[in-house]
Amino acid sequence: MKKNRKFFMTLLVSMSILMLAACGGGGSDPAGSDNTSNDTGETITLRAATGLSDQHGWWTAFMVPWMDRVEELTDGQVQFEGFSGGELVEVGQEPDALKNGTIDVAILVPFYHENMFPASSITFLPVSHTDEFISGEALRKLMESDVELGDTGKSYYESHYADNGFFSLTLNAGAVYSISTTGYEFNSVDDVEGISMRTPNLLFELMAENMGVNSVSMNIVEAFDALNRGAFEGIFHTPADWTGAGFQDLLTYTIDDLFLGSSNGVFAMTQETWDSLPSEVQDAMLQAHDELYEDGIQEWIDRADAARSYNMEEADGQFISFNDLPEEVQEHITDANVQTWYDYIEFLENNGYPGKDIAILWRDIMIEAGGEVPEELMDLENY
Repeated sequence: MKKNRKFFMTLLVSMSILMLAACGGGGSDPAGSDNTSNDTGETITLRAATGLSDQHGWWTAFMVPWMDRVEELTDGQVQFEGFSGGELVEVGQEPDALKNGTIDVAILVPFYHENMFPASSITFLPVSHTDEFISGEALRKLMESDVELGDTGKSYYESHYADNGFFSLTLNAGAVYSISTTGYEFNSVDDVEGISMRTPNLLFELMAENMGVNSVSMNIVEAFDALNRGAFEGIFHTPADWTGAGFQDLLTYTIDDLFLGSSNGVFAMTQETWDSLPSEVQDAMLQAHDELYEDGIQEWIDRADAARSYNMEEADGQFISFNDLPEEVQEHITDANVQTWYDYIEFLENNGYPGKDIAILWRDIMIEAGGEVPEELMDLENY
């Protein structure tokens, strides 16, 4: 009898635990999902969003095809509801929207949130040569690097995304940045100094200061109206993204072969959401990412070519090689670019992040990927 009483008591406790778990003790499903158990094979509905335009390359050339491919690989078990252009979440609100459950998947522009992602502008450090595939490979290597930075014991990914509760995958590095103006030409150092230009993040503010350029900081969504009303004369940006922002008819003077790094984006979900997905769904998402990564990079190249053709033929735009600028202008900009590396290192170090270590890592990754940096930067270890 004692044995039987013990058995029934154990059974009663077990049933109580199971009932409690069924009533909601085990964590939340992704927002919008209609499944009660993610490993049952029932449909998983995920809301994906970006504040960027629905014409932006990260959305049309990567996120949309990625969502379609995941739905295909999971035989429809995963379904996405897509929102772009600020329809559900405005630019800059994506991290909060992920954390409060408004959305499940988002394009993050990390360098708009440097308090959260402190060294995310690292990919914009100016170099002597890069291209879209070099930058894309370098960014992916940075995200996958296990190099411990400083005395933190953490990699770039850990300190930026894991520590903030995000599971993130690389979109791609976007296209290479340069300088474009509404017709203002750089024929002398005096032409460079004093011009006003839109800057997308702190690193470009440092670069602008070193060039003698007046900096006007704002995100890309706000920049079109400001440029159109003459609030500034030029932008640090890439022709590949002109159509996504509406710049193709406004900018008529662009410096080619000026390798001011590349933007970087990720698409992310909370680690909790990622962990809640069945392993076969996770595998499908990773497979779709790998399959589409280079296609996303190629899209930026194609967009840049199309923007150049349109701009020259329809807007009387001109593209001038950096190497054809007056020598004094080349030297002025090159010196400013090298100084920007040192200033960015110092800024990060002053704010508690191992700036020297991340700069050395990025330099080495860029070179490994096929890029080139100014000779002065090969001795950063002794800086």
